[in-house]
Amino acid sequence: MKKTLSIIATVAAFAGLGLASGTVAHAAVDANGTGATTDANITLKTGDTTQGAGGITLTDAPSYTFSAATLNGEKQATNTTATGNLTVKNPGVASGWNVTVSNDKMTDGTHTLDGGSLVLTSTGASTTDSKNTTTPATPTASQTVTLGTGADGTEAQPVMTAAAEKGLGIWNANYTNATLNIPSSAIAADSTTGSAYKTNLTWSLTNAPA
Repeated sequence: MKKTLSIIATVAAFAGLGLASGTVAHAAVDANGTGATTDANITLKTGDTTQGAGGITLTDAPSYTFSAATLNGEKQATNTTATGNLTVKNPGVASGWNVTVSNDKMTDGTHTLDGGSLVLTSTGASTTDSKNTTTPATPTASQTVTLGTGADGTEAQPVMTAAAEKGLGIWNANYTNATLNIPSSAIAADSTTGSAYKTNLTWSLTNAPA
């Protein structure tokens, strides 16, 4: 609200100055008095560049909770949808940006899902501003990111990137769907309580394209 009021006040001030000076007010009128050329102007500033990565920030990131699965001696897959969305906010910074995700092993504290994988699938980047054409890119290979669940986890994988002067405004990566591939070698404590496995996902933003 303060920014909006500031802009209105500035425009009003310029208008007032124009009316106060006959020379300035009529300088753009043509010699015949049948037309005039004027302008409208504003100074735009980026958001606070001390925040996030040079002013560009992550404002949300997804997590994934799968329903309990019963092991049957065979490899199996289970699906879920995300809670939250990977969201990047760029308040007018021209540098471009890149977001990656990595993970550690998926473990119950004792055992690890060696040979398994977590597959995240995006429907493509989107924004709530229908006039925003500075679309960033999600990976082109079916827009999926595969993270291993074994002891080594997975190093940083690209999930969304924007070239210089792209990805302006607020963008969602929409990694809405996830599939957990459970190996046949998975171990559970018992058939009642089971074993709670978890992997930590680390989402990282830099203010430069990939």
